[in-house]
Parts: sequence; C-alpha cells; structure tokens
Amino acid sequence: MGRIGNIGRNGRVDAKKVKLCILLAGCAFLLLAVLKTEYKERDLSQWNDAYLGADEAIQMLTFSGYEKSEWEELLDMKQDRELKFVDVKKILEHLGATEYVTYQKEGDAKAIDRKTWYDIYDQLLELLDTNQKVNCTPCLILKKDSKEQQVQTQDGSYSYLVPDDFLEETEGYLCYLYENTIIGLKREKGLEVVLPNVYFEGVSQQKASVVFGGQTYEFPLEEAGEDLSGTVCDMHFRDGEIFKIDRKQETITGNLLTVDEQKIEIDGYGPLKRAKVLPVYKTYGTIEQKDVSDIVIGNMNVTYVVAGDEVCAILLNQPANLSNIRVLLLDGDGTVYRDGVWITCDGEYQVVYGENTAAYGGGTLFDAASCLTEAGDGYVRIDAVNGNEMYLADASGSRISYGYEGGFEVRRYAEGFVVINDVPIENYLYQVVTSEMPANYQPEALKAQAVCARSYAYRQLLQSEYAQYGAHVDDSTNYQVYNRQEHTDIARTVVDDTCGEVMTCGGEIIEAFYFSTSCGMTQDDCVWNNVIADDYPFLKVTRVSADQTPLALSDEAAFYQYITGIDDSCFDVSSHFFRWSTTAKLTDERMEQARQVLAVRKEIKPENILLYDSSGNPTDTVSGLGKLFSMQIKARGNGGAVLDLVLTYENGTAEVLSEYNIRKVLGCLVDDVHLLDGTTQKMAILPSACFTFSYDETTGTYTIYGGGYGHGVGMSQNGAEGMAELGYSYKDILNFFFKDIEIEPKG
Repeated sequence: MGRIGNIGRNGRVDAKKVKLCILLAGCAFLLLAVLKTEYKERDLSQWNDAYLGADEAIQMLTFSGYEKSEWEELLDMKQDRELKFVDVKKILEHLGATEYVTYQKEGDAKAIDRKTWYDIYDQLLELLDTNQKVNCTPCLILKKDSKEQQVQTQDGSYSYLVPDDFLEETEGYLCYLYENTIIGLKREKGLEVVLPNVYFEGVSQQKASVVFGGQTYEFPLEEAGEDLSGTVCDMHFRDGEIFKIDRKQETITGNLLTVDEQKIEIDGYGPLKRAKVLPVYKTYGTIEQKDVSDIVIGNMNVTYVVAGDEVCAILLNQPANLSNIRVLLLDGDGTVYRDGVWITCDGEYQVVYGENTAAYGGGTLFDAASCLTEAGDGYVRIDAVNGNEMYLADASGSRISYGYEGGFEVRRYAEGFVVINDVPIENYLYQVVTSEMPANYQPEALKAQAVCARSYAYRQLLQSEYAQYGAHVDDSTNYQVYNRQEHTDIARTVVDDTCGEVMTCGGEIIEAFYFSTSCGMTQDDCVWNNVIADDYPFLKVTRVSADQTPLALSDEAAFYQYITGIDDSCFDVSSHFFRWSTTAKLTDERMEQARQVLAVRKEIKPENILLYDSSGNPTDTVSGLGKLFSMQIKARGNGGAVLDLVLTYENGTAEVLSEYNIRKVLGCLVDDVHLLDGTTQKMAILPSACFTFSYDETTGTYTIYGGGYGHGVGMSQNGAEGMAELGYSYKDILNFFFKDIEIEPKG
C-alpha cells in the first residue's frame, strides 16, 4: 500500500500539524478578504466621507496654472483612482512646496483621507494663492443643471468641476470657488446656510413657495408657524432642511428719489443704506422679481423692507403712476454740477429742508448753500405757492434761465450742487416742443413733434439713467432740449391738442427718435452699430418723399450720384442742410484733435472704435499710430449713412463705427461747411453721416459731399414740416416715419 501522507512513527497523521495548517489557511483567507475589501476600487463618482479621488484633487489644483493633463501625467493616471500619499508627495514637489507644507506622512501606497488632504490644500492656498482667487464659501444648492454643469446658489450661478452626484439640491456645502466655478467642496454636518430676503408666496401641500433670484422655488415645509404669505424672510437651511424662518417685520413706504450702489433716498426719510444685493419684488398681478432700475424714480409709491440700518428688499405693490418727469438741469458748460444755486420767483414760494419750511416773498432770492452747508446734507425742495414760474439766478439775483413750472430739488455733492426740476409731463412738453422745433412751423408738424417728445419722455421714465441724482433725463440734446426758448402759446396748444397721446408698437411705447433734416432718406438703427435687429422694429429706412421708388444707396457709385444732385421730391428739400459740402486737410493739429476724440470715444464705448497696430493686431491705445495717411469708407447703410470709416495711419489703423463717432472724428478735420442756401457754418461735428468724399493728391485735400443734419433715425423735423405744408396731418406724418405703430392715449 502506497503512502498518501506524512505518517508518524506510530503510523498516524500528526493531528496538531493538520489543525495548525487549517488555522493558517483560514487566517490567510480572511486576510485576503480584508485586503480585497480594503483595496476594492471605490466608485469615485459618489461622495465618500473618508477618501477622495485623484481627479477630484486635480480639479482643486486648477488655480495653480497647470493643465489637467499635466497633473494626470505626473501622477501616472490611466483612470481615476484614490488619491494616495505618493501623489501628494509628487504634487508638493511639482509646486515647490514640500518644505513648506506639513502633514502626517504614511505609506506611499496608502489612500489619503479627506481631512488630511483639506489641511494640505488649505496650506497650499495660503502659500501659493496670494491674490486669493480661491475662496471657501458656504453654498446652498437651489437648482442643478447636470447637462450644463451649472448650479444656482444663494449667491448666484456657478459652474462646477466636481462629480455631478456630489451636489444635491437644498443641501449646503463649503465650496472652493475659483473664477465663478466650484472646483472642490467639503461636506460639514450641521452647516447652516441662509437664503436671504426671499419673497414668501405661501405654503401648499407641505411645500413652501418662494421667489428668489428671479426664480420660484418649492421647499418641503410642514408648517411655518405663522402666515408668512406676502412677506420677505430669511430662510435657514441645515442638512438639507429648513430649520428656521426669520420674517423681516419693519417696512416703510414712499417714493424713491435717488439710488446708487451704497444708498437709496426715500421721500420723507432721506438717504438709507442699501443691501449690496437688493431684490425688488412685483407683488401685483403675476409675482415677479424685478430690478432696482424698474422702479420709476419719483412716480412709484413702494414699500421698503428694512433690517437693522439698511434696506434689504423692495416691494412694488402697484404700477407706477407716470405723472411727473424729473429733469436734471445742466450747468452752462454742460456739466452736472454747479458751484452754487440761487432761485427766485415772481410770486410767493416755499422752501422745505428736512422738517423745516420757510416762506419766501416774490422777487426774493434763495441761496441753496444757506441750507446745504456741506455734501450729503440731504436735499432742499422749492415750490411756488400759486403756480408761479420759478427761475435760476446768479448770486446777485439776476435771472439766468426761462421760467420753470413744477418744483426744484437741490442736492449738494462733493463736486458741487445738482438741480432737479420735478414737473408734470405735459408741462415739461410745453417747454420741449418749441425748444426742439421752431415755433413758427406748421401746427401739424408741431403736433407730431409733441407726440414724439411725449413717447420719448415716457420711455425715459422707465429707464432712469440719472437715478443716482434722482432724475430721468437732462435738459440737453443728450435727451430732449428743454426750456431753452421763450414760452409760446402754440406749444401749449399742440401739446393740449394731443394730450396723453403716445406711439406704441406691439403694445409698448416706442422710443420715438427724431432729428433735424434728412438727406432724402431716413436711416435705421444700424447707424449706431446696433446688431439686435428686433430692438426697433418700427424704424425702417424710408425715402422722405411721396415717391417711394426704392433707392439702393449702400452702393458707393449710386450714393455719389444721389448726394451730389438734388432730389426735388423730398419733403425737406427746402432745408439749407439738405445738401452741404466741405473740405478736409490732414494737418498735424487736426490729426491730433482727431486722435484725442478717438481716445475718448474708445473709452466710452470700446466696441465702436477698433484700433490695430501695423501688424494688424488689436490694440487699446491711439498712441504710436503716427501720421494719418488716408481715409476710406468701408461700409454704408441702405439709407446712405456711412457705417464704418477706416483711418489708415503710419503705424496702424482705426476703424470708426457709429454715426456720432464718425461725425465727431471728421469734425476735427474739416473746414467750414457750405450749405444749400449759400451760407457757411463752422461746425465741430460733421452735419450727418450721409456723405462721400474725393481726394486731390495735388493739394492733399479731401472734398466731402453730404446731406442732412443729425443722426437720421426716426422723424425728420424738416421733413415733417414739408409734409404739413402739403396738408398731411400729424398722424399721417407719424405713420410715415414710424412703421407698424398705433397712436393712442397713455393709460
């Protein structure tokens, strides 16, 4: 019989050895199972409280300036895996930070835990992120768009580089933010994040509906404890749930007078601090979040929610009552600020400053500095008692303006005094119509002007570009010229005859542009380099004539032939600006003036002045361009206006876009302008952008042939006059210049 095992002397198997072998085999099996469990590849797309993936760490190093591919090569990554201590060693060596970052080192192959990595990472930020471009910020995830990799938070919208499943809606995280992107995050149990100044719509089916950041959100909520509907609250979140709601109790009501980035001024309360992010909620009709710019200055009684010493939200409980317009009265040099303000009146008037009211007799002089002794002293309100007109005066009491209706508000800033005329819109128009159009024009032309001016004014009420001063418009050609002529009965008549009438297109009041004289064609908004074609659908290129035969004036030869002739069929052919000519010489002095204009206009709107160096590379400066060699028209609109003018310099080129820029630059280069009636005028700006030119190499002179005066968009005032002389009504005139409009009373 053969041997099948180790037989002892007594012929039996050694039982102790067998038991030992079995025990060792069992231990080995268990050890292998443990090791297999320990080193089993974790799903790194799911959050793990203990460990993190190498790819996650690489994304957090985005701020370092190295590409992701460089880190992957350094860490020898074929696919995502756990971050190990050896990886950290390589990262620190690559960043030159080994001797500056301290941590408890362990075996190279061991996975590094999150707590240790965060400590290392924070040390790296302190060492390398000297400009603090990475910030660790609490973020409440309100909405996640996995496709676009964007999240909405209490502080705005961010993109994210972390795995999609790391982020859950209504959860709060400590997020590492870099250039508006979440590059890493921490989960911290019990982290509290506040959703501030939400508008609470109500609770239905155990869900709270709130408006925040222009969106409506629903959050699980069993009960609010009190009816919070229609209030502004702070909602506190912790571990994915609402655990506290703070209602903002204090409110005040009044007209908004001025607003800037730091404060708002409310009628009856004076200036108050404002929250940096100031939500505005429209509560009538459909509840919507609006913007501070949607509040109509001086015409909207609104509710302000106050917390502590600042306004934290605004409630619009009813539509604006568009009754008054607030006009900033520029100083004689066209600036906002004045050295002093003196006011007088034919009859009795009163001055209100804070809680104090003083009566002044007719002919007496009020000095604003007597109340406003230094900047920030609030404002003074001046009103005539019996509807008398008031006047601006100099320090001696001599009047320096025509009379004003309505009231004055005067404020003092560090730069000087600012004067606002708060006046009913119809009264404002009395002084606009004949400031913009001669009083001896036909009544129907003046009525058309009144409707244009009213439509334009209502549009400006909704924009309030002078909100920081408490005004909607100024009194210059920046908006509409106001109170620059003797008051006339005809102005009141045409305004009253069209009382309240405005032009609308698609239900919206239009921005009714107008100008002095056409070249025989109106222009569309392309002259302003406007690339959004549907902004002004009512503005079309129109031949200013009963003859509507189309003219293709974008062609240079066709435009030259047209502009050097006279189109007798045009309604404004009798205007002396209908055709004009001038010459230009490129002298050193004139070229320097043009360069200065280019620099100023570039700063105001960079996209309309394109500068290139001699290699064709874009540049932001006009310095170094050198001598101006030539001019070339690169593009012309369908109405004949130059859209793009190229100036070729010794060391580069300047491409000038927008009709005003083109006219302003050429205005530096031209001689006197010769008009159709044989007169000449010295002009600082070319009359219009409807021109062409020829060049005489012998004399080095450009001869410029042009037509029209003004931007050319909307209604030609002299065209309207010509139409009125032929018997057209004001409605005929308006429908001719503005397409697809309705003329209707303002509600």
